[in-house]
Amino acid sequence: MHEELMSQLRDAADGFIVPLRLNDGFDQLALDELCGTIDRLGRQWRTAEVIPKSAALILSELYPAISACAELHEGEERQRMIEAAVRVGERVTYALDPAGEPEL
Repeated sequence: MHEELMSQLRDAADGFIVPLRLNDGFDQLALDELCGTIDRLGRQWRTAEVIPKSAALILSELYPAISACAELHEGEERQRMIEAAVRVGERVTYALDPAGEPEL
């Protein structure tokens, strides 16, 4: 089960970030999928004492990767990427925070 969860997280992260890095555009559906995946995993992890290192590595790279891509753009596209980075960062925090659900 661990490998399946990691595969889902890795696929969702790559599905959003790889097109940004390749300058193929911003995919709102891929962002929604990534956030949904983080939320699903968060429901399992929120009360756990530890999470897999592979998950921690993926989660820790999301915000900086999206922010770096935003630096390559201007105007509305840049703002959209910054907002996506913040959204993902918040999801990661809530996924690991034993206090509970995000207020969206």
